[in-house]
Amino acid sequence: MLEDIPRDQLDPILFNALRAIYKFQQAKMTAFGLDYEDIYLLQLLRNHTPSRMGEIADEMGIPISTATRVVDRLEEKKLLSRKKDPRDKRNILVSLEQKGKDVVNKVENQTFQILSKNLSTYNDEDIASFYKTAVHLHEILKVS
Repeated sequence: MLEDIPRDQLDPILFNALRAIYKFQQAKMTAFGLDYEDIYLLQLLRNHTPSRMGEIADEMGIPISTATRVVDRLEEKKLLSRKKDPRDKRNILVSLEQKGKDVVNKVENQTFQILSKNLSTYNDEDIASFYKTAVHLHEILKVS
């Protein structure tokens, strides 16, 4: 199927998809006064609290020094905290605080509301296709 779509038609479609995601993320950053990395880390910690600094840097694909700056910024806002790992004092564990959980909930609720409103004009088959693509996007793009 993909081979039936000419590249000169596919490339602009893929760019428009990337642009839509980029603009959507920018709007979130503006609405919540957070950087992209901030929002990503808060959502990461929602599912993996506590996390070691090294795990955070690896997951985000950034140097540990950059991860430390992101954690510093969010710790200053009281959205997360860090402490030494009781099992290995060399490791720092980062945990989401209640205020951070509240921010993640607001970010995710806003996303859900926007998607719900905007998808309301689509039929069930289109919505199912969107959902299926979203579920499998990491596999399609070969990212973990």
